[in-house]
Amino acid sequence: MFFSKKTHPIWSTLIIGAGTIAASEVLWYFYNYVHDLLKWQQAQVHEVHMFNELGFECFQEHRAHSQRGKFFTCPNTHCTQRHIERIIELLARAKFSIDLAMYSLNSPEILLALGKALQRNVAIRLIVSQPVVTPINGNIFNLMRAGLKVRSQPFVGLMHHKFCVIDGRTRVDHIWSLKRRSYDPPATYSVVINGSVNWTQGGFGANWENLVITSHHRIASEFQAEFDRMWETFVGSD
Repeated sequence: MFFSKKTHPIWSTLIIGAGTIAASEVLWYFYNYVHDLLKWQQAQVHEVHMFNELGFECFQEHRAHSQRGKFFTCPNTHCTQRHIERIIELLARAKFSIDLAMYSLNSPEILLALGKALQRNVAIRLIVSQPVVTPINGNIFNLMRAGLKVRSQPFVGLMHHKFCVIDGRTRVDHIWSLKRRSYDPPATYSVVINGSVNWTQGGFGANWENLVITSHHRIASEFQAEFDRMWETFVGSD
């Protein structure tokens, strides 16, 4: 038997209220789903950058303007400086971690970006080829005093990698577990920067090199796993 609103006002109110709540829950779930999907799509990145003679043409001009503290609008579509600024942009987006395995590292701009990340309490680990006890670039020692952790290979041969993992999933989970929070960490999206180029002035400004940037989950996981494995195997400053 159907009841009318007039004869059963309480039941009608309860049914309408329950329906409204259920509809609100569905809408809220849908909103969060769409919101998270859009954030995920915006975070996806798959890029290839080439360092070659086409990008070298304006490199010195960029350096000259930088030393004078002036902004330079570069018309060169192959500009090497744009590639460097893209790396810096990604480092600036790091929320929790930066894991960097780099055969050689001395780019002032990259070191400055790493310093800023440390100031944001981003955990940074660096694996280099030479033993930590040998004289490293003085700027790296300054970063170590600011919290940078450094390790190097204890074996004969070269740690010849040139890759970076930003906010690797397992690394973020580990950092979050140390905070002993009862809730999950904010959504983060891993990014891998990998290629032939050393992050040095010579590598960026004088060599023919390549750089691949990707947020592909499986690729990021593989690079993070290898970094973690090397970190446990190598010796270092911490």
